[in-house]
Amino acid sequence: MKIEIIVYIYLAVCLAMIGFNIVCIFLFSRNDRETEQSRLYYIDLIKSQFGREILEDRHRLMLLKKLTKVRELTAFDKSLEVLYAEYPEEVKAYLRKLEYVFEALAHRYSRKNEIQMTYFPYIIARYRLFYGEDMPQINRILVDLLEKPSIYCRENALNAFYSMGVTRNVADALKIIDNTGYYHNKKLLTDGLMTFAGDKKELNEYLWEHLYDYSLNTQLGILDYFRFSSGDYQERMLRLLKEDHDSEIHFCAIRYLGRYPYEPAYEQLMKYAEHEDEMRWEYTSITCFALASYPGERTVAVLKKNLSSHNWYVRLNASQALENLKLEYADFTDIFEGDDRYAGEMMRYRFDRQKLRERKAAAT
Repeated sequence: MKIEIIVYIYLAVCLAMIGFNIVCIFLFSRNDRETEQSRLYYIDLIKSQFGREILEDRHRLMLLKKLTKVRELTAFDKSLEVLYAEYPEEVKAYLRKLEYVFEALAHRYSRKNEIQMTYFPYIIARYRLFYGEDMPQINRILVDLLEKPSIYCRENALNAFYSMGVTRNVADALKIIDNTGYYHNKKLLTDGLMTFAGDKKELNEYLWEHLYDYSLNTQLGILDYFRFSSGDYQERMLRLLKEDHDSEIHFCAIRYLGRYPYEPAYEQLMKYAEHEDEMRWEYTSITCFALASYPGERTVAVLKKNLSSHNWYVRLNASQALENLKLEYADFTDIFEGDDRYAGEMMRYRFDRQKLRERKAAAT
């Protein structure tokens, strides 16, 4: 009897789950239809305002009333996406005339729950609504989001600051995140800084000047941003490499000097590559990869030596660097005929893979 009761309970739970899924499908379908209807409505509405020097008051008031709902804001966003593809300049002009509307909406969204709150800075960032403007009221709302534990709140608020293009506000936003103590992935910081809409040279100089005002994690994100955005910091990176810093800072500098070759840095890089310390193998490994940007007999010799390193990562990066140097098969006779079978196999693998890529390229 007890087994029958358990079976009945199990069937009841299954039926309840099926019923719940059916209701959800119905509600989501209805919501999608309503959103699509709203999107078409906004497309016609927005197009009616193209070419006007001043938007109609009733248009602004209507938006202020409707866009307080996330569903309506979503439909508005979708309509802008469609229109922007066909009328980019008209949409930009239209959005510039909505500054008052979005400023008022920002206050209303600041009182919503975190999930709804994050959507508004996303809209600010996507359409660069306040580009080039320092908006104290908007800034305060975004700062509140930066202090939230949710990664979505912080990231969307940061993206909004990037889109506004004000150097000092971005720099202050990074400090606020540091002060909260919440971890913010350095790759997100690097990718976000790459989207900065303002004067990037001004931003770069400010961040470099105040680099040590930030936490280590933020410093690493900033240094990676320099690596992907500018080749003007070779001398400074070399100085950074020679100074006493956390090893992660040094690794960022080595990667930078590998991406942007700087002859005065060669001896410092060789210092790490030629004198492998088992306790500091990361230096040797990262430097081996960077040396691909410094061709020469001495470079080839030290990379060949590191093919026989006790550390697998050092061997791997040395073989990758040798492959990147585009040497001939005959240049590795000493490796293939040497005593280290693993070093020979690693380079044979590199050459075989290179030949395979060449055959695929020729076939296409």
